[in-house]
Amino acid sequence: MLPKLLKPDGLYNLIRIGKNNDGGYLVCKKSIIETDILISFGISDDFSFEKEFKRKKMVEVHAYDPTVNTNFFLKKFFFSLIKLKFFKLYRQILNFIMFKIFFIKKGNFFFKKNIGIDGNIFFESLTISEILKTFPNDKTFFFKIDIEGSEYRVLDELIFFSKCIEGMVIEFHEVDINLTKIINFLNKFDLKLVHIHGNNWKDYGIKKIPSSLELTFSKNPEFIKKDLSLPHYLDQKNNPDRDEIKLDFLDT
Repeated sequence: MLPKLLKPDGLYNLIRIGKNNDGGYLVCKKSIIETDILISFGISDDFSFEKEFKRKKMVEVHAYDPTVNTNFFLKKFFFSLIKLKFFKLYRQILNFIMFKIFFIKKGNFFFKKNIGIDGNIFFESLTISEILKTFPNDKTFFFKIDIEGSEYRVLDELIFFSKCIEGMVIEFHEVDINLTKIINFLNKFDLKLVHIHGNNWKDYGIKKIPSSLELTFSKNPEFIKKDLSLPHYLDQKNNPDRDEIKLDFLDT
């Protein structure tokens, strides 16, 4: 069972942003309205969240993912071609074109790649502090974070900069062995927890604790009522072919 701290204290005014199933998140509509800049950590080839967020409000979009470049898409093209999956290849090419249009012309896509003296490629990491100092001090931010376990590396900085964060969705991985870190973060983070959802691409870990959880935060959420039913009626299974992850909470 999950600690009571991980259960939102009621139902908030949420909307779904992003594509169906995996890649979509529930966020506070008010958070979008109050945001100047969307910062996304972890993109891969799915930027449906960023596109729809920008349709809701014309914010700047800055995305960071060191694994994504032209070669990333070329590998996908190659494997679809050798497997004779031509329709999938067509969709991937179209997605690549849309990706370039969105991030190069309407936003920014950053990754720092370097080659070491041994010839190996490595990616230079950026801190949240280094990113935020490039913006005026009066800007407000929404963070989308899905970085496959590296989210624990940025929690302290998120706490430090919480006063300029309007909203956030973050996916926590290996929750069962990192639960103490998550609890400490919740106790120190200034924003309100307004939603939780289990990602069913992963199963349960130690003591039947879900391995992967998606959490939504908002600075000034719009409260609707005390009664809360999970999953939320706007939630969707990340993997449509598997059962939803059941969330049980301790009473204290």
